[in-house]
Amino acid sequence: MQISSSCDIILMCDLTGKGRDGLRAFKRAAAAAACLVLSGCSAASFSVDSLLNAPKLTEEQGEIHEALIAAVGGNITLKYPKNGENRSAYVIANIDEEPDNEALVFYEYNSGGSGDDGLRVNLLDKDEEGKWYSVKELAGAGTEVDRVIISPLGGHNKSDVLVGYQSIAANDCTLEIYSFQDGDFTRVGTDTYSLLETLDINSDGYDELLAIDRTVAADTGAVTAKASLLDISEGEIIKEDGIDMCPGIASYAASVTGLLNKEHEAVFIDGVNSEGELQTEIVYYRYSSLQDPMQQSPQKLLPLCTRPMGYYSTDVDDDGIVEIPQTLAMTGYENAVAEEMVYLTVWNVYEDFFELKEKYRGYYSISDGYFFAFPNRWKGLVTVKRDTESGELVFYKYDGDINRSNTEIMRIAVSAKNESDTLADDGYILIDNKGQLDYFVKLPSDKREQLILTTDEVRNNLYIVD
Repeated sequence: MQISSSCDIILMCDLTGKGRDGLRAFKRAAAAAACLVLSGCSAASFSVDSLLNAPKLTEEQGEIHEALIAAVGGNITLKYPKNGENRSAYVIANIDEEPDNEALVFYEYNSGGSGDDGLRVNLLDKDEEGKWYSVKELAGAGTEVDRVIISPLGGHNKSDVLVGYQSIAANDCTLEIYSFQDGDFTRVGTDTYSLLETLDINSDGYDELLAIDRTVAADTGAVTAKASLLDISEGEIIKEDGIDMCPGIASYAASVTGLLNKEHEAVFIDGVNSEGELQTEIVYYRYSSLQDPMQQSPQKLLPLCTRPMGYYSTDVDDDGIVEIPQTLAMTGYENAVAEEMVYLTVWNVYEDFFELKEKYRGYYSISDGYFFAFPNRWKGLVTVKRDTESGELVFYKYDGDINRSNTEIMRIAVSAKNESDTLADDGYILIDNKGQLDYFVKLPSDKREQLILTTDEVRNNLYIVD
């Protein structure tokens, strides 16, 4: 994962302990990486799984890479888009009117100040013999790639090629539009944005481009933002259907698209407010215009959508509907100081008439990438503490005092696959896995306590969160 040197680093303390030293060191690094927030137009993308899986070239990417090296030399470093659907340095798609695919490759020269510094994008195509060759190299408008969008936006027959670039010196991203026609690769348009997403927001069967632009008043420093739909006509970007967003957002940390009420496609936007907290807004299309319920009813909704860093909106249970996290003090921690606080996470979904409805509540381990939903019979009766010897997080029956609550209900451990045998030998049961991580649970052998769950209950209540 690449982090821009212009990042404002905001650290959030996750109180999950780890019992295995090797994995514990990795998870501490992962937890810190998860909480890095770019000061510019987008967030550093993070998942535990991505840190365990290094990028591997496909056969086609290998052929493209050889053609690129033949054209520009081998002294380059590939640059990977941080956000969006296209996360590879090799973006393969059909961007002209011919049937075969082309390839965009992003990289920078390791020149050490020889004049070739800066990010580059190279278009490659196939010749008549089916071999890849470099068509043209262009300079990118930044030091990092935010996202790459290749889509026939607004129902156009030809795919538009849009690349968002981040720059160390700028708070916003630069959007560039490219065209590949008659054998020539050219830049045909440019604009700026603070956040950018593609989705079929108005249900017309075609993707639209939603952009958010922040403005800082020169005289007062007040921050305002506006969301707009973008259209592209002959290389010119046209902004329409603009609405105001909540004011005072210092930066946008993350965004995700998904369903709202099983009906509307929406963008869920996690911004960082002036207090350094995350604050969610929702933009969707209704009554022939964009809507932002958090901006329309801030007094009612914003207190429920504001929480510490690290708790991002996501589709927890993979049903297509995005949930918004809300943090409360875990049972027994109501009077804890910030350094000792453990949070109960409530995942809410938005409903009509400015209402948020609770869907799940339980413990969310950001560094381990899982959420455990508390069953109804646990409400107010179970808490979590760290095992001082193993460092693992343990679920206990709450006896009215966090220090005296020592009846163990369950413990969850997460391990890299090559270290999982130790847990299995220690009585842990494999519940789930994803990528290179295994998720285990250990339940007490004495089942007389009614709060103790069955293995099936644990499986049904454990969600791996990307």
